[in-house]
Amino acid sequence: MAMRIGDIMIWRDGGTITFTIEDSELAGKYRLRTPLAGEPRPLFRDDRQLTLGGPEEMALLAGLRDWLSATATADSQRALARLDGMREWRTLPQDLDRVVPLYRIKSVIKCLEARAA
Repeated sequence: MAMRIGDIMIWRDGGTITFTIEDSELAGKYRLRTPLAGEPRPLFRDDRQLTLGGPEEMALLAGLRDWLSATATADSQRALARLDGMREWRTLPQDLDRVVPLYRIKSVIKCLEARAA
């Protein structure tokens, strides 16, 4: 069974991202702290902080990359690129609004990739 990601949210604290993974060895509730609290942004799995750049984060990075690659269609990829180019999101058109959860996961991927470099 393929990994499922759901409950993708962003908090109003300036950018904490939360999501849930099911049907995978990576299963759990994840939270990436807001960048407003400072860098590096800790990542938590089931309220336990993961080691920055450690094996669990790298396994999650691989899983999220695979999931996004399998989930994002060509139209979704174009919409994600449009969101990347926007400074402000106000009253998004439906095609962009639909990919915001994917954009949140893409943001987590970018954060983890920066640690892996």
